[in-house]
Amino acid sequence: MFSGLTPTSRQRRFCEGFLFFPIKHLRKYGHFIFRQYGGHAGVKSLLDMKLGALDFNTRYAESIQQCITEEAAPKALRVLDKMEAAYARMQAAGAPVTGVYQDFNELFIHYYREVMVYHNVVLRNLKDELKPVLKPKITDGTTAVAGYDHIHKVAKLVREFLIQSKTILTLLDDFVEKENNFPAAYNHREIVLLVNDIRQLYFTQKDLVQLLKSWARDKDIHGLQTYYN
Repeated sequence: MFSGLTPTSRQRRFCEGFLFFPIKHLRKYGHFIFRQYGGHAGVKSLLDMKLGALDFNTRYAESIQQCITEEAAPKALRVLDKMEAAYARMQAAGAPVTGVYQDFNELFIHYYREVMVYHNVVLRNLKDELKPVLKPKITDGTTAVAGYDHIHKVAKLVREFLIQSKTILTLLDDFVEKENNFPAAYNHREIVLLVNDIRQLYFTQKDLVQLLKSWARDKDIHGLQTYYN
């Protein structure tokens, strides 16, 4: 900390060339000299990041693309296939569905539609939107860094899907545990396998949300760096 109006050596070095000392109470952190205006401004954490726009945007885009291609999309397709098979068997049985099982079927169909939209719209669109970030344009010997402005929106969509997945998992777990009350039209072993696949998809989407949240956080920090610079 610096006090008083007497210029210190650090202030002299920083303000060299000025006819007066416009900034007082300077602090030094590594190679940085800064003036902190609040006790918990978080400037040191900001300086620690030292993010390059191309580096962190491309890095997150690559991680998200890999998560979609290798984990999220295949798991969503596997869930869709098993739900289609289970529902087809239930339809073939032709037994009347009433009461709690009617609610079960309605939620089952609703979740199937949610996974379908999630796979065909959310994941596919996200992959397409990230392509410019993965392949920055080169013009006149410089790199044009591409950003992505819909991180918070996509993260919200994925979180909404997580809620749906959690609801169907709770219901299916209840049916699996109470095998005697299980709908006759559904095969118990088949539902157990489906539950496992939905749970794997659920945790993959949690990972995807975390990637999006981290990207949004670093994007905000980079914006502050640009502002401070």
